[in-house]
Amino acid sequence: MDLLTWSDIIIQIVLRLGPVWVALVILFLVSFRFKRSLGLYGKLFDSTIGMIGFAIVMFWVFAGFFAGALDWITTHDPLAQFSGMKNKVPGTPLRGAEDSDYSHFLLGGDHLARDVFSRMIAGSTIVIIIAPMATLFAFMVGITLGVPAGYYGGRLDTTISFIANLILAFPVILLFYLLVTPEIRLTGLPQYMAVFLFLFPLIFYTVLVNSRFHIVPTKRNA
Repeated sequence: MDLLTWSDIIIQIVLRLGPVWVALVILFLVSFRFKRSLGLYGKLFDSTIGMIGFAIVMFWVFAGFFAGALDWITTHDPLAQFSGMKNKVPGTPLRGAEDSDYSHFLLGGDHLARDVFSRMIAGSTIVIIIAPMATLFAFMVGITLGVPAGYYGGRLDTTISFIANLILAFPVILLFYLLVTPEIRLTGLPQYMAVFLFLFPLIFYTVLVNSRFHIVPTKRNA
């Protein structure tokens, strides 16, 4: 088998992503049709930049869904290693491919001889699973710290704002690398951080329940 040209690679990728294009077209047609009755979501389609951003997000959401739930897009097992495919260029034919296998690595192989295209699509599946939970956790942390800071103000607001800005300024990727290094793991720091982060949902729930009782004095004094 011959090496695929870039035009062949692009065509093959577009075809593999066929379900994603169909889902995007249906979503945009329905959204345009009923955008006046969709509230804030419908207003998104009055902005070109908003539609472009929404299309990019939904592209990966659909790609992750179809790859994870239906296994329609990936060409190979994203974790499988293939002999002779280490660091291969895009479009390299798969050696000894059987009839049931896809015959090429569309975006080449990585340093462990795994299919880059399949790993990219499979990664989007993991992201759409983690992202909602991460967003929910961020809301809980923000509300738990932001409400008392805004209510009391003063030094508490200044201290929490300083800590928040300090965390935002620290490179997240570097933090992840530090947490997985053997020397840091031996200190128990990741476990301490996990316990600390686990407390935020409990604190959030306590603040939420307490605020509900303060709204209804009869319940608070019962």
